[in-house]
Amino acid sequence: MNKIIRINYYYLQEIFLNNGERMKTEENYSKSQIVQTYCKKCGIKINHLILMDYYISGKDVLDTDFDFNHGHIEYTADFFNDYQIIKCSGCNTISFRSYNYFSEYQDPHNDGTWEERYPNPEERIKKDFNYLPSLFEHIYDEIINAYNNKCFILCSAGIRAFVEGICKEKGINNGNLEQKINKMQENGFINPQHKDILHKLRFLGNDSIHELQIPTKKEIVIAIDIMEHIIESLYEILGKVKNLKRGK
Repeated sequence: MNKIIRINYYYLQEIFLNNGERMKTEENYSKSQIVQTYCKKCGIKINHLILMDYYISGKDVLDTDFDFNHGHIEYTADFFNDYQIIKCSGCNTISFRSYNYFSEYQDPHNDGTWEERYPNPEERIKKDFNYLPSLFEHIYDEIINAYNNKCFILCSAGIRAFVEGICKEKGINNGNLEQKINKMQENGFINPQHKDILHKLRFLGNDSIHELQIPTKKEIVIAIDIMEHIIESLYEILGKVKNLKRGK
């Protein structure tokens, strides 16, 4: 932290505000620079051109103190925010990027910078399921929301709850989750392949909830893909088949 020592707090506060020393702004600070970031349309990290930007930098007051020798003391941290309009070099898609820095976030593994994108190119879009039982609609919404907010433990817990919900919806309520999944296959609700898939989702949820292991983003993406495949197989396709029979 940087230390700013002031004898007359209110006098120097006015100087800081009037002279703009606490915060500085600059237009097109990074204009025409190239940054590499993810493009949803291209599906990869790719070069983007900064078309225009608005740069803000300064100091945040983290704490204050007072002693009789030096007067009022401020402890500050440096920051900057660079708000950018960028264009993908592959598909020419225009998007917004915020590139940020805060000195207090620095550690041996982090330089204190991070980026935010609007709209988020890695945001997962909820699928429209027409035959998904109402029991699962809220669970599915929360799983996708947890993923988009990078709450991967909550996401894996939701996926496990989804597996529990399938068993409940099929009328299988006795035993632990492993036994319930096996019972669903024995009763003909799922095939052996579906059974193995549901067990993999169960393992993921168990590791997160009971072992406090944080799943990786890749694991969660695969798990959600599997969950949506299960929804398609157990509910969407069967619902469409029933409608087809009614049509006859």
